Amino acid sequence: MRTLYTTSALFIFLVLIMASCQSSKPTFSKRGETYKSAREIAEEKRQARKAGKMAARRSSKGKPLASKDRTSRTKVTNPRRLDENVATVIETARSYTGTPYRWGGTSRVGMDCSGLLCTSFQSINVALPRTSEEQSRYGKEVRPKDLKEGDLVFFGASRNSREITHVGMVTEVVNDSEVKFIHASTSLGVIENNFFSEHYQKIFIKAVRPFAE
Repeated sequence: MRTLYTTSALFIFLVLIMASCQSSKPTFSKRGETYKSAREIAEEKRQARKAGKMAARRSSKGKPLASKDRTSRTKVTNPRRLDENVATVIETARSYTGTPYRWGGTSRVGMDCSGLLCTSFQSINVALPRTSEEQSRYGKEVRPKDLKEGDLVFFGASRNSREITHVGMVTEVVNDSEVKFIHASTSLGVIENNFFSEHYQKIFIKAVRPFAE
């Protein structure tokens, strides 16, 4: 009797082993679909995400990019975006405060006046002309009483001179008699001064607004 019981138990055990071997692969697919392992499913999802990213990149290539034209003004139509761009350019320019003056310089080793503006505007992917005289044609001319942050101010070497030799950028409009602008001074390096101080009023020539309103 014990032998029969042992034989029956062994038979049942063998049947269970065979059944487990036949179903050893876990099923991750729906009924009727081809079997896919977890690794295969994960790979398919990864490929799908990759394809989605590539499609998004291709669609973004058709969007217009910020203008880098050297003779036109910066095209910014959203007022909020305009403020962000002005703030970025001013912040970049101020990061060079104290940098000594160097003719033709565009780095922290040395900086000249037009080089400071070229470098600062690069922070928003805008390429300004290299010289102060060329920069004076980059935008709409504005009156001193209408100056705003981001405007460019141009000066001559002496009173009554009409030849532009120096440029700075308005960083802060405090009141009607105090408008700060940053520039690369030949004697003090990159510094901020009051545009309405007597010295700069004597040599001021013009101001332009490079950011389109």
